[in-house]
Amino acid sequence: MLVQVKAVHAGQASITGMVDVQPMVHQQDKQGKPHPRQIIHNVPYLRIQGGTSALIIDPKPGDIGFIVISGRDHTHAVTTRRPSAPASFRQFAMQDCVYVGGFLNNGPDQFIQATDGGWRIVTPGEVSIEATKITANCDIETSGDVKAGGVSLKQHTHGGVQSGGSRTAPPS
Repeated sequence: MLVQVKAVHAGQASITGMVDVQPMVHQQDKQGKPHPRQIIHNVPYLRIQGGTSALIIDPKPGDIGFIVISGRDHTHAVTTRRPSAPASFRQFAMQDCVYVGGFLNNGPDQFIQATDGGWRIVTPGEVSIEATKITANCDIETSGDVKAGGVSLKQHTHGGVQSGGSRTAPPS
């Protein structure tokens, strides 16, 4: 069922959050009069995850996506995150659903794109990498500066050097 996100209750990085969603297609009575559906609260949302690795892009209010409705009451399985008996005899109820987003939305301002030529990362902000080590097996080019230990690659100077035609030796 097509829905729009009304509120986001984001979880920590370690657990997925919940959304409140509004179904976008109304019910109709036999005279064709539309009847808007109620907001569905506390719907778990999808993250792309495998084991302990994930791509975390939490939904935002106004996003459009789908809910997938479970065949049975999944309340116990959602709250315990373990295989569980149904919490009731309820079947195919809208409150037993999960949100899968990213349909019919406007184009993004930031993204990671896989192309035939490689990966493209676009952001209006900063890119922050937290790692113990970064290894690159490639040439690295930048129009900006590179700094290591507070020393600028473009602006650093060497003292005790006499001017002339000589050059320093390459790094060893």
